[in-house]
Amino acid sequence: MDPRTQYFDHNATAPLHPAVEAVVVAAMRQQWANPHAQYRAAQAAAAAVERARRSVAAHLGAQADQVVFTSGATEANTWVLTAVSGPGDRLVSAVEHPSVRVYGDRVVPVHPSGLVDLDALDRQLSERPARVVSVMGANNETGVLQPIVAVAELCGQHGVPLHCDASQMPGRVRLDDLHCADFVTLSGHKMGGPRGVGVLVARRELAPLLRGGPQERGHRAGTVDTPSALGFAAALEAAQPQDPTARDAVEAICVALGADILGAGAPRLPNTVCALFDVPGDLLVMALDLEGFAASTGSACSSGAHTESAVVRAMGRRGAPVRISLGHDSDIGGLATRLPEVVARVRAQL
Repeated sequence: MDPRTQYFDHNATAPLHPAVEAVVVAAMRQQWANPHAQYRAAQAAAAAVERARRSVAAHLGAQADQVVFTSGATEANTWVLTAVSGPGDRLVSAVEHPSVRVYGDRVVPVHPSGLVDLDALDRQLSERPARVVSVMGANNETGVLQPIVAVAELCGQHGVPLHCDASQMPGRVRLDDLHCADFVTLSGHKMGGPRGVGVLVARRELAPLLRGGPQERGHRAGTVDTPSALGFAAALEAAQPQDPTARDAVEAICVALGADILGAGAPRLPNTVCALFDVPGDLLVMALDLEGFAASTGSACSSGAHTESAVVRAMGRRGAPVRISLGHDSDIGGLATRLPEVVARVRAQL
């Protein structure tokens, strides 16, 4: 990345944490043997992977044999929603990540705040059978934190397993509530870990997605990526909740400039501001980029698609917001100074 760029798009991906980099590089140099082979070097790599697995399990309130390393949250989400057994539909909230939303048979609406409508969920679970409910822990665009414990209680009353895509939570908020979900999916690069690695916590039996080998106790065929697995565990160990002070300061500036904050009033991630201005968000993002600030209009998976965000639409709004997502070391001083000028310039051009 251009060193002149100030980075405010941590919800898209987070820079590699220095401690994680050290772990990954050491593993590449010293533990490159195939962990599924029989000789000593291979068994040393296998032991390192199992230590990483136990560490991840401890942080997520799970058993080690419930943790499977994947290529990322998209694979893990696909696995859950295609392999979960039982009759009935797959219910997904209206604000899920596209890798979840694409598998939804029925959609659970959200309130204008972005919070899932628990009454609607209860009705849908009562009306027709469901095989799984998918409600994310925190929204990647708005930062809204869903009431996972309350959702889990409803699912328990109806005997339906709960899947929670929690990719945006580590390194931002505590993960205590995730113990109540039957399936939890995470992505390494959202919290300063390597790209291309994720985790599925499966507290219920799930048919394999990838067959053809005994790896991961027969749950996922293919050679385990030792450096990435160790890097994921290191990132989760380094993850600490963020303070909302910087977010609140950025949000106050956006409000003063006339923006509507999506999710205002709902519990939200302490690093995320999703501001809907009276000018197109993509123009603001481009103007900010010219000033050396990297922000986004929402989900990186939808960037460049030129379609209205399904999350914004589900909340009853129209338009493309600007998402500013902060890291632990984000310095908002320059952004606070330049944002009013950028907004004014874009308004003048329309």
